[in-house]
Formats: sequence, structure tokens, C-alpha cells
Amino acid sequence: MRIGLLTDAYWPGVNGIIRFVSLHKRILESMGHQAFVFTGGPPCPQDEPGVVRSFGLPHPDPGYRVTLGYSRRAVALLRTMDVLHANQPAMSGLLALRYGRRFGIPVVLTLHSRYDLLVHSRLWVPLPVVRATLGAYLRWLLPRCDLVTAPTPEVANVLDEMGVQAPVEVIPHGVDRNPPRRRNVTRAELGIPASAPLAAFVGRVVAEKNVRFLIEVLTAPELGDACLLVVGDGPERQALEEMADQRGLNGRVRFVGQVAPDEVPAYVALADFCVTASKIEMLPTAILEALGAGLPVLGLDVPWIRAVIRSGENGLLIPPDDAAAMARAWAQLAHNPELRARLAEGARRTGEQYDARQATVRLVAHYERLAAART
Repeated sequence: MRIGLLTDAYWPGVNGIIRFVSLHKRILESMGHQAFVFTGGPPCPQDEPGVVRSFGLPHPDPGYRVTLGYSRRAVALLRTMDVLHANQPAMSGLLALRYGRRFGIPVVLTLHSRYDLLVHSRLWVPLPVVRATLGAYLRWLLPRCDLVTAPTPEVANVLDEMGVQAPVEVIPHGVDRNPPRRRNVTRAELGIPASAPLAAFVGRVVAEKNVRFLIEVLTAPELGDACLLVVGDGPERQALEEMADQRGLNGRVRFVGQVAPDEVPAYVALADFCVTASKIEMLPTAILEALGAGLPVLGLDVPWIRAVIRSGENGLLIPPDDAAAMARAWAQLAHNPELRARLAEGARRTGEQYDARQATVRLVAHYERLAAART
């Protein structure tokens, strides 16, 4: 098959959607299919063969471009696809519908994020207003797609709350179960004591990830020997580094910045467990990679995380915004190796369920069904 993967963002940006598209493309090609990425912006050194770029206006988020239409070269290639798979409901979703209708190509749309909470957290628009506006758009968009997928069942509930009546196929995303390790990293080179309990956060350093809350929790007296490793970059980083200094954490928070996706496992391997305080994820790659590496996950008890983390089995969940409860749970994981080992075993078992190849096989079955119906 010839599969067109449409995305608003690609390298050099790094986020879960970009990593999903890149890995999905690689697995498709290993299965004998031809996969192409259609996106905006100038060529990037990280682009693999089969990435087709068109003009796109700059966007504040790394890797994103505002692309209102594809170039003639891109459209000439796109019209030869058997299926178009858009990975955002905004620009790439609209472009997939435009060209899919023009050329009679089936359109698949994957909803990767909680867009209502994302817009609310970034623009401070009241949530009811966001949901009313977004709901109206999705009520128009989703029925026009041949298939809508999402990584967790939570999406169907959110759509129902917004009055969107559209069937959603739940296909959990996966990760590379045997990622290549480009390099080794040691605690010593990062200035982290070998005996210090170390938690890792992996992700973009932006407001909605709530890293500020994690740093605040780390000031608790029971965490006086604990360290936090922040793997990722973003506009919040400088302010958070200053915050850590002002709180007197004395180097116990280490920011390593953005690293290549295939280097992430080396940093994660240094940690005893992973932490997250985000409230608006869907099914983040970083959490799945942590589970696959056998790391328990400490997070807030919010809908997105319940799809994968079961408190007491493969991690610990605490009430949102309860810094004292978060500190107690953090201290438990930091100072109770027996608990950590038991949760680590549960994390490994959970991680085995999220194999990217399995997700790709399920998507290919839908691609083939839609292409056959088109024929």
C-alpha cells in the first residue's frame, strides 16, 4: 500500500505526535508498504526519505508550521496514495479532507491530544467556551472522515460531553520495544550522586506539563536527598531553573535539555522511577517508554493516566494539586526499594502491552479495508 501520513509538525520538533509518525512510518516500511510524510516547513537534516514538505508559516511550537496547502509536487505525489492518515484535526485534518475528496482517497484521522484542555491552558479561554467552539468544529469534521482513531477510550467520553456523535476506534499507541541505544550516560557526568533517589520527567518543558508543581514538591522535607532529572526543553525551562535555585534545591534538579529520541532511553535508565504532573495528556510516549524500561510512574489521578497506570500495581497516583500527598508518595518510591521493585515488575508487564508494531498492524488492517471499499 501507499500511505500518506499528514502532520502539522515534524522534525526538528520533538513531541509524541512527531515520534509516533516517524516510528509508524518506519514500521510500515519494514512491513513492505510505502509511507510518505506530508508536512510544512523547510527541509530538516533529520528528514528520512519520503518526507515531502510544502511552504508553511512559522509557528511558536518547535517543528510546527501553519500549512494552508501543499505544493504541486506534494499534491502530485499525494494523489497516488491509497489512504491518507491525518494526525491533527486542524490543518492536516482539513488538508486530508480537501485532497481526499478531490482524489477519492479514504481519510483516517487520529486524535492524539485533549485539545479542549490544551487550548484552555494555553490561551486561558474559559473551558465551556473552548468546548462549545471545538465541539461545533468536530461535529463538522469527524463525520466526514472514513475512520477516527484515538489512543484511549477517554476520547469517546470527551467527544460525548461536547455533543460530538462520532464512532472512535481505540488503538493504543506503542513504543519501540527494542530501541537502539546511541550512547551511555552516567550520573557522574550529570552531577547526580550515585546513591541519590532519582526521578525522571521526560517531555516538553511547557506550562501544561506542570513541571513547576514537581519542583515545588521536591522542596518537601522528606525529599531532602531526592533529585529530579528533566529531559526535554521548552519556553518554561529558564524560569524553572531560576525557580529551583530560588527554592534552594542546590543542583538537585538537573535540566539536560532536548535530546535525540534514540538517546532518551539512556537518560531514563539512570532513574529509579518517572514522575509527571500533567493533567491534559492522551497517552504520552514518555510514559510508555518508562513502563517498558521497568520504571514505576508517579502521577496525578486524572482521566488520561488511568488508561495505563494502576495505582499500587505499576505506579502511584495521587489527588491533583495535592503537593503534600505527592511528596509522601514520592518519598515512598524514593526510600522503599521493596515497593519500587514490586511496582517495577508491574510496569514491565504493562509495557509489554504497548508495542508499536501491534498498533501499526491494527491500523494497516483498517487502511486495507478502506482502500478495498474505495476500489
